[in-house]
Amino acid sequence: MSDFRSIQAGDILSLRTSIGASEQIGSRKRRLIDIEDGDYERMASTTSCGDGVRLSWSSDSDDRRSVQNIREKAASVVKRGKRLQAHKKSRHEESTTVATYINARRQKFDQATKDPHNLALPPNYDGISDLSNDVLDAEDVRPQFKMAPNGAFQDIWLSKSLGIIPAPIAQFLRSYQVDGVAMMHEKFVYQKGMILGDDMGLGKTVQVIAFLTAAFGKSGDSRDRLRMRLMRRHERWYPKVLIICPGTLIRNWERELNTWGWWTIEVFHGTKKYDILSTAKQGRLEVMLTTYKTYDIYESEINLIEWDCVVADECHLIKESESDITKAMGKVNSLCRIGLTGTAIQNSYEDMWSILNWANPGMIGDKKTWIKKISKPLKAGQSHAATWAELKLGRSTATSLVTNLLPRFFLRRTKALIADQLPKKRDMVVFCPLTTLQAEAYANYMQPGDGQRFAKLVSPCICRDKKNPNQKCESCKTAKSDQNEHFFRKCVNSLHLANHLAYVIPRNEDSPPDREKAMAVLKQCLPDKWQKYYKRSPLVNYADSELCGKWKALQNILKLWKKNGDKVLIFSYSTKLLNMLDTLLTSNGNYSFCRLDGSMNYEDRQKQVDKFNTDSNMFIFLLSTRAGGLGLNIVSANRVVIWDPNWNPTYDLQAQDRAFRLGQYRDVEVYRLVSAGTIEEIVYARQIYKQQQANIGYTASNERRYFDGVMGEAEKKGEIFGSKNMFTFDKDNVMLKKIVNKTNVAEALTAEIAGLRVAEINVDDPTTVAADEAEVKHLLEDDTNKDLDDEVAKKNFMNLTRSDRSRKSERTDPITAILNHVGVKYVHNNSEVIGSSKVEEEISKKALEEGQEGQQVRPFEASDSGEFFFRPPMDVCRRQFNSMAKAFGFKSPTDFALHVERMRQHERRDLLEEFYTTKLTSIDLR
Repeated sequence: MSDFRSIQAGDILSLRTSIGASEQIGSRKRRLIDIEDGDYERMASTTSCGDGVRLSWSSDSDDRRSVQNIREKAASVVKRGKRLQAHKKSRHEESTTVATYINARRQKFDQATKDPHNLALPPNYDGISDLSNDVLDAEDVRPQFKMAPNGAFQDIWLSKSLGIIPAPIAQFLRSYQVDGVAMMHEKFVYQKGMILGDDMGLGKTVQVIAFLTAAFGKSGDSRDRLRMRLMRRHERWYPKVLIICPGTLIRNWERELNTWGWWTIEVFHGTKKYDILSTAKQGRLEVMLTTYKTYDIYESEINLIEWDCVVADECHLIKESESDITKAMGKVNSLCRIGLTGTAIQNSYEDMWSILNWANPGMIGDKKTWIKKISKPLKAGQSHAATWAELKLGRSTATSLVTNLLPRFFLRRTKALIADQLPKKRDMVVFCPLTTLQAEAYANYMQPGDGQRFAKLVSPCICRDKKNPNQKCESCKTAKSDQNEHFFRKCVNSLHLANHLAYVIPRNEDSPPDREKAMAVLKQCLPDKWQKYYKRSPLVNYADSELCGKWKALQNILKLWKKNGDKVLIFSYSTKLLNMLDTLLTSNGNYSFCRLDGSMNYEDRQKQVDKFNTDSNMFIFLLSTRAGGLGLNIVSANRVVIWDPNWNPTYDLQAQDRAFRLGQYRDVEVYRLVSAGTIEEIVYARQIYKQQQANIGYTASNERRYFDGVMGEAEKKGEIFGSKNMFTFDKDNVMLKKIVNKTNVAEALTAEIAGLRVAEINVDDPTTVAADEAEVKHLLEDDTNKDLDDEVAKKNFMNLTRSDRSRKSERTDPITAILNHVGVKYVHNNSEVIGSSKVEEEISKKALEEGQEGQQVRPFEASDSGEFFFRPPMDVCRRQFNSMAKAFGFKSPTDFALHVERMRQHERRDLLEEFYTTKLTSIDLR
């Protein structure tokens, strides 16, 4: 293997030039910090906002300091740190200010790297004879896999950072993984930070291990186990790496590191923590693993070490800029910070600011600037009611973010890269109706006026007296803490009722206060019937399908899947709901199942996963949505049920990816169950909103603008924000169906009116008319219609337009038949709702080209009644009418016109809705 320290200076200067002389080179101190005998130099420093004391020490010896002495000194650091933190400035300033010792390291590294040889290049192994043997047996390399490699057995040269991915590892990497390794190693050489934001299942862990192998200058063979000890003996620089991850992933990291190479690893946990710190300070480890929780507790001691690189797995856990763990992570003593996450944007664009700011402290501006320049324009531009000016600013901001800022610090790839290696997946959202009893209970619990009652509790007060800023308005004074508690309790109970009425029936094992609260809710929900259900056993209530519309549908689907030999994952964020399902499945006796939730330790979780994956008789796996989001690979399952939507869409997306990943060979079907007309529709609608915002932030995607509301804007709550929307119940309508249909219609017709398609068409031009007629002729002569019997077309057409839609098709698949039987009126594919729209892309181009800076005109206009009003040109009407005739299977537009003429008004409305929501979108807009 090539030795990096023997590279000529000219090559290094070329490297520096190729990366860009204008790029600022950070500072780092690269000699080992050892322990001096019995004495050390204490350097107490605080950040400008009053951070805790940090110690560093230098030495000529490393074996004459007792562990007890380290404990005592570290304890003094903690005590003084607590005293200093009592005087810190505001939370916002603390979360955005770079620690003094980090700035000092940066300055030292800047100064040192005026000589390019002082970059963080791989260690120099010149003159170490024990590492010079190039003759190796096949058994002396790692990894050892039975699967065929992806490439040739040869080293991969990282030209921008003078690193090498050794052949044993390189042969198993895909091209996109090599790109990820190259970017991480480049950041390491220049001691910068970055976020690797690949989708789950693309191998972020493997990329990090390959990067570390290159950073340590390892060769991927058994000589790697000697490198640390030999480098220490020769008193040469050798990296130390800290990996911080959730507790459930500690063993996974340890296992993967040992699978892909030879590493000296210590887990900072348990009773030997100070021994491990002493080992790290003496340079006797390569990688130290710890959890976020442990790091938060021992942050002062851990940061006594100048780490050469820190890897934060699942770094979205530090998204809240004011949380304790985010502040602690901001003090991590490393210039090179690598964050791993598949969900950089979960709830808002501020999530991304938090992790980018952590990776590169102070380099992307403060949070207020980010909100003003990025968050607000992007959110305003995504509103359905956005003006042309707002749309232009939003789209241009998204483009600048994705093309200018993010490429410097953020790398994200999606599963589209490996689509050819994955089976198909359908992500269906099923809007289940409440049962009659469930609807009655829900309606009784939704007291009239609750939305207005709690409106001021979920939005900031804007009524302050300008003459006396400290004086709040009278209505704000009534917002007591008990009202806040009542509001959140109402949200929770609403979700419970939407899932299963048994949630609110008191149980014997409940504590007296919980029983009292549940009894009050039950009496409010069923004032005349509560005694019947209270006296029954819990099992009877759980099994009663009249208490749960979702179970009414799912129990029939499970019978079908069992018959077909499928394996099923059922996710819920509620442990109580999992308990109910556990009881139901146990009493049923026909379904074998496993279970995993947050109360289980790592070993027990893995046993359950292995059992489900290896036992062909295991049919169902019950999992907590949150516990199932990390480190689980369950590719033996091909059916996924998400019982209840989470406010955070990433939980549900990660849950379904437990089954849909490399290693899955069967098509995967996902069914998300949403109770129609309830608060769950708002939850799922916000999932759509947040997923769209994330896509815009990642790729500047032109997402459909379904909602008028803007998150965080008190005056723009629209259809999905605010308590009024949360506490509204309409059992006869699916709110999202109306919104999606309205948007599809508005998108199609507004595109025509705005000139996005008809701008080049002259309706008076005979050539245009001829072309239009030719297009219609081609549509009517399509092969799919040649053998279509006219009577069959008429029958299908009448089925589609009749009011009883449950009998609309004779070719319905079994799942659809089951859903129709239990009264489901609306199902859509989540992947068709989320994603870039061609029409929105054209509207965005028009907004960017023409400007309309001062106008408040909107691309989608509405009448005073809230309905969208259109007067499309006649050629547009004619073309779409011809398309409708073809879509519904008629041989000619004339036959179609005769049937339309005989239809009633409501049948015509249903027909238009059917066309614009299913036929047109599949034919014209996808």
